Amino acid sequence: KNIGSAAVILAMLPLFARSSHASHPLVVLSATEFHFGTQAQGTSSSPQVLTLANTGQADLIISTVELTGQNSGDFTHTSDCPVSPAVLPAAKSCQIRLIFRPHSSGPELTATLTISDNASGSPRSVSLFGVPTPPVPGILLSPANLGFGNQAVGANSAAHTIVITNSGSVILNLNAAITIAGADAADFRLQRTANACPDGSGQLAPRASCEIVVLFAPASAGGKSAQLVIVDDAAGSPQVVPLSGTAVAP
Repeated sequence: KNIGSAAVILAMLPLFARSSHASHPLVVLSATEFHFGTQAQGTSSSPQVLTLANTGQADLIISTVELTGQNSGDFTHTSDCPVSPAVLPAAKSCQIRLIFRPHSSGPELTATLTISDNASGSPRSVSLFGVPTPPVPGILLSPANLGFGNQAVGANSAAHTIVITNSGSVILNLNAAITIAGADAADFRLQRTANACPDGSGQLAPRASCEIVVLFAPASAGGKSAQLVIVDDAAGSPQVVPLSGTAVAP
């Protein structure tokens, strides 16, 4: 009987081992460091995404996800990872989005994302690096082009609006009047609105916006094209927005 009992116990040892392993969560991170490169002070980088996976067979309890280090204020994070008392079940994953938004100066800014949980190896760290550059204006144009479709000769189209936003961290200077250029420039015209961009030179504060309203008013039939031209002190100036439309007989 004793021999038989020993044999049963020996046969069950692998099961005990698996059961013991199954009672523990296991964390795998998609990266241990992120390099954001250069970023103008006061502006935000594109997000870098860290994936945290629970590859064990028990619930993972995350107690904290936080940024630490000398330059932690120059980085931000958002997360869909559950924090205690919520749990991350076995075989599930979550994501932490990291952004570099420098306010400090220096050759390189660093911080650490620290994750504390109930799995082996906690707390775990992810190193963050970024290089700040002097603040600059930026410009976003939405939409990047305007298509008016068909429009009767001698009649005005519906108004189409382009929004200019200063995406930088210092004042955007509009250095000249916004104009329409190109072979068919005469078939398009600008219209003033309450939130119109400056009629001549002017300025746009960081994160502020203004509008350019364009009408298509063709004088003759056929395909028409022109360009809206914006001269400013942001990179890529002058900014050009293609305009197009087809004039048809009324």
